[in-house]
Amino acid sequence: MEYEFTVRGEKRKVRLEGKPPNTRAVVGESEYDVDWATVEGGVVSMIIDGRCRTARVARRDGGLVVWVGGRRLELDVGSPEDEAVAGAAGGGAVSGAIKAPMPGSVVKVLVAEGDSVETGQSLVIVEAMKMENEVRSPLNGIVKSVNVSAGDSVGTTEAMVEIEPAEEGG
Repeated sequence: MEYEFTVRGEKRKVRLEGKPPNTRAVVGESEYDVDWATVEGGVVSMIIDGRCRTARVARRDGGLVVWVGGRRLELDVGSPEDEAVAGAAGGGAVSGAIKAPMPGSVVKVLVAEGDSVETGQSLVIVEAMKMENEVRSPLNGIVKSVNVSAGDSVGTTEAMVEIEPAEEGG
């Protein structure tokens, strides 16, 4: 299947070959082997050419916002077929309940209650599958609560950190 997305105003075509979890993604002249699964509403765990990545996906008017590797990407979904793919990725409004992308152990907590955080800021380091994963904030706001400490085991359903979203325009 082929899809067209707009990223930062530039149209890109993505061709997906195969079915999840094992897919080959062709973007322009580049090809990637992708093993992926939706972990929990809006969180996608991927292995791309042998490298672990976690993405958080949220819907917005006319498309998606994707946070991956500390970067925020806005994707405009161009067709009903693209919208179906976006739906499969999950996501609703961006939540202030920050959960682990996969079960693991908390290595380090980088924020405290009352801290101001920005989109993409590292909040917690979780070790999973012998790899350390930085869990980043999907939004600007104030840390309402920190519910984990270094050494805690975490799953994908409990909130490690809760963030009160910042007021729009302020």
